[in-house]
Amino acid sequence: MNHQSYTAQSRTMDLVKSAIVVSLYMVLTLLVAPVAYGPVQFRISEMLNFLGLYNRRYIYAVTLGVFLANFYQYGPVDMVIGSLTTLASMFIGRWVGDWLVSLNEKHQFFKYDPMFLRYLAMAVVFAAGCITIALMLVMVGAEAAFWPVYSSLFISELVVMLLGIPVMYAISKRVDFNA
Repeated sequence: MNHQSYTAQSRTMDLVKSAIVVSLYMVLTLLVAPVAYGPVQFRISEMLNFLGLYNRRYIYAVTLGVFLANFYQYGPVDMVIGSLTTLASMFIGRWVGDWLVSLNEKHQFFKYDPMFLRYLAMAVVFAAGCITIALMLVMVGAEAAFWPVYSSLFISELVVMLLGIPVMYAISKRVDFNA
């Protein structure tokens, strides 16, 4: 097989895998639409954020999924703010996770699979990143004060992400997300 056909096949597979993740994000969000939008959000699709720890293509796929899913409720403002928040949180979460793993390698404070540190970092970064969503909701008229909105978003995002850790970890043992 020549290099050009391998590269074309590789790009096609990347595109297909990304399209599957975009579709999954949208379907999982719309499946729980009554609790997926607004000041309290329990989007089970948020567990797909952990895919960004395995391969950068999933960072862009999940971001596009957020962009498209956010069209449903608040339209263009939510599409832009939500997807940019996801994109930034993905990169920051990866960086913090890598930093924690390197710190752990020096000091051995965590005896389990280092991937759990990466998962925890991603969960906390995403929950903290809800500050931009809270600001947007208050500005577009959620008719609530900032701190209660941010608190509910922070808690609901953290809960969904923490519940997603064992799910995504178990799936990662059966599916090679790095490929």
